Amino acid sequence: EPLSKCAKLFLVSLNQRFHSKHNWKHDWKRDRKRDRKQKVKNVRSGIRKTLLFIFAAILVISLAGCGKKADNEGEKTARFEFEPVTEIKEGQKNIYVVLKVITSQYWQDIAQGVADAGTEIGCNVYMGGPEGEGDWETQRDMLEQAANELGADAILLAPASSSALSDTLAGIRAKKIPVILVDTIVNSDDFDVCYMTDNLNAGELAAAEMIQRLKNSGVSINDSASIAIQITSTSSQTVIDRLAGFNQYWAANAPKNWYVLDEVKLNNGNKEVAEQNCIDFIDTYHDLKGMFGCNNSSTVGFVKGLEEKNRKDFALVGFDYADETAALVAESNSAATIVQNQYNMGYEGLKTAAAILDGTPADYKFVDTGTVVINHNNQKDYESGK
Repeated sequence: EPLSKCAKLFLVSLNQRFHSKHNWKHDWKRDRKRDRKQKVKNVRSGIRKTLLFIFAAILVISLAGCGKKADNEGEKTARFEFEPVTEIKEGQKNIYVVLKVITSQYWQDIAQGVADAGTEIGCNVYMGGPEGEGDWETQRDMLEQAANELGADAILLAPASSSALSDTLAGIRAKKIPVILVDTIVNSDDFDVCYMTDNLNAGELAAAEMIQRLKNSGVSINDSASIAIQITSTSSQTVIDRLAGFNQYWAANAPKNWYVLDEVKLNNGNKEVAEQNCIDFIDTYHDLKGMFGCNNSSTVGFVKGLEEKNRKDFALVGFDYADETAALVAESNSAATIVQNQYNMGYEGLKTAAAILDGTPADYKFVDTGTVVINHNNQKDYESGK
């Protein structure tokens, strides 16, 4: 049953794939939308229907190792209660923010963007969230508290589950409370706009970079080479899209002797579990040559596992720019990471929430906040802001 849910989420992800670019390129985006409507009627629709079935099957196979938890895989954890992150003034709009987790650098960047925008605009912004990244139940409780007890004028949410919060969001929207999503989409229409990475495209970028990193590591196209993947959640559309994009590109472009392991390990955002997952992969698969971390905690877990095993002979491609990841990229030409613009997710999301409250609806349902691939060759430029 969990696998069928994952497959259904994946099917939705391909049908909902967005091609929107940065929201300030209005004219270009409108042209793209018109072009896309025409393309959907021709050969691209046939291609995407074929990929739909192929990669749904791949996803079902790859998630077989994730265990039996799906929409509820994140156990309920402690919560960080709502705290103000801007100066609270009477008469200002009250915007409540529920993140997936508060403590990692990635989420702190989003939180900083939210706080900066709220201070700039002049809103009362309150922020909270669960201690565990997959804990959608605590998120549900906090959303209901914000909407029903605390008088939220608008809500900004980074959903821990793309399906489990649908009823809650429908209830909030029924109260005419705007809902802004960041980082992850939900599989319903009960939100105003979502600021996030185009995760199918990001997954494809990761696969292309993995092929290049393996070549840099000296792996021959004739060698048998397996790739290990670990993820933070099976119910996050973000993770599902990244896996889909990675597998799609890999099937079309990787040498035939290079393959992705059927087993995908789950860490629920716990870096210690992610580290042990890395060690288990190394001990189990003797033709293992590469590792793909589908999110920040997975990537850091791989990095720390490699350190624990004192191994420098693997290619690693991950997500985000934790200190551990940045250090590995600096010392190894076999490592790379996909860096998102998470600060802008929070900043633009909060600004849009305030604009909606002032009577200006969002121009687009989805806004791609962009990504950049960081490896040994461009890391110094990235860090210097070039």
